[in-house]
Amino acid sequence: MEKMLNKTVKEFMTKRVIAVREGESLKNLFKILRRNGILGVPVVTKAGKVIGMVTESDLIRHFTLLKTPKAISVLGSILYLDDIRQFNKSLKDHCAETVKLMMTKKPVTVREKATLLEAISLMAGKKVNRLPVVDAKGKLLGIVTRTDILRQMAKFKTI
Repeated sequence: MEKMLNKTVKEFMTKRVIAVREGESLKNLFKILRRNGILGVPVVTKAGKVIGMVTESDLIRHFTLLKTPKAISVLGSILYLDDIRQFNKSLKDHCAETVKLMMTKKPVTVREKATLLEAISLMAGKKVNRLPVVDAKGKLLGIVTRTDILRQMAKFKTI
């Protein structure tokens, strides 16, 4: 078990990563996700540096009903009873048409020398389902998903 948990991310990461650029339309993003049977992709610059992540959670949030903040009118002015900043963020997500407006900026990433145990701990601690694997400059090298981790655990259990 210890040997398995000390495997490096490089040993089991998915190396052929599907990634998108921040200017990608949501329409094309949906096609990419559906065609490849995946639920999220890293967002990269032209040089391959990871700058974001867009997942099923981001897309679901995009299609949720927009709840307007509670407000009252007093002497011709509107006083908001709810946090207007949260409404503005929800409105921005709701109106997004490109990946840039939907993606999670500053995504949780992992280096290729990290261990399986470190990847599991990071995913659990940050509550993410996938970790882009990056080099020292933030360039995308691969990705580790829950499926990759479960495959490693299944190999151990069948030995």
